[in-house]
Amino acid sequence: MTRIASLAALLLSLTAAPALADYPERPITLIVPAAAGGNADITARLIGQEMARVLGQAVVVENRVGAGGRIGTQALVRAPADGYTIGYAHVGTLVLHRYLFKQQLYDLDRDIAPVGLVAETPNVIVVNAASPYRDLKSFIDASRAQPDRLTMTSADPGTTSEVGVKLFIAQTGAAVRQIPYKATAAQLADLLGGHVDSMMENLPPLIGNLKDGRLRALAVTTKRRAASNPDVPTVAEQGYPDYEQSAWSALVAPAGTPPAVIARLNAAMNTALHSEAVARELRSRSQEPLGGTPADVKTQIQKELPKWENIIKAAGTTLD
Repeated sequence: MTRIASLAALLLSLTAAPALADYPERPITLIVPAAAGGNADITARLIGQEMARVLGQAVVVENRVGAGGRIGTQALVRAPADGYTIGYAHVGTLVLHRYLFKQQLYDLDRDIAPVGLVAETPNVIVVNAASPYRDLKSFIDASRAQPDRLTMTSADPGTTSEVGVKLFIAQTGAAVRQIPYKATAAQLADLLGGHVDSMMENLPPLIGNLKDGRLRALAVTTKRRAASNPDVPTVAEQGYPDYEQSAWSALVAPAGTPPAVIARLNAAMNTALHSEAVARELRSRSQEPLGGTPADVKTQIQKELPKWENIIKAAGTTLD
């Protein structure tokens, strides 16, 4: 490097340092690639409000809906890498979409900078309370005895419950017939009406029906039991130790965001997640706060990639 270039680099670092030290000086936009009022939106707003208190600046949620979350993620990667636009991402946008879409709108390894893991939401396998199946073993045994007679519903193709059912079939040998639905309400109506035998879906929207006794939970899909339903065992506990899947989420920023800004955002996120009020609210909604470092996001992604690549490619599922 020449003396002139070295001097220029020094001057740049000196002028940048005060700006980073003062960060943030204005509100931060948090892009949520999902509709207002949904689980992702509620979680993002909860975390954003507490981060705003820590950072001393507003965190403004901007819902960018479309293409299964890709519209919002594309808006994020195109934003200036200055720390004033961050994004809420989940296993779908960070992992599943790599294999579900032939046309990639961005390169996740190149275009985003992880901030930290937010929370983990389990899926749950439920049956009608009148069902004869009281545990996972009896359900799986019955399915094997009469292949394709028992049904298991899930959400749309490409969701964690839809690929989760495929993983469940692959790892447990359950001989169930999968039926994807566009809406949780329709799945629930058919399950309560006795038209289908079981359902795998995110736990939060089913808590009410579990509490009032209309549904019976056979298992949650995470490694840990859900704080909201601690009496429900995991799939792993019931003889399938390798089975694990959830709807986990993370905060991310555009690639090139200064490391000092990422560190500030990460610290604020961790403080928010571990505040008593936020942790209590998340757990009441069957979400486990995670937190950690930016490197933990990369580790989580790398852990999930081979599992979902195998399942999605074997099924031949594509969304474009």
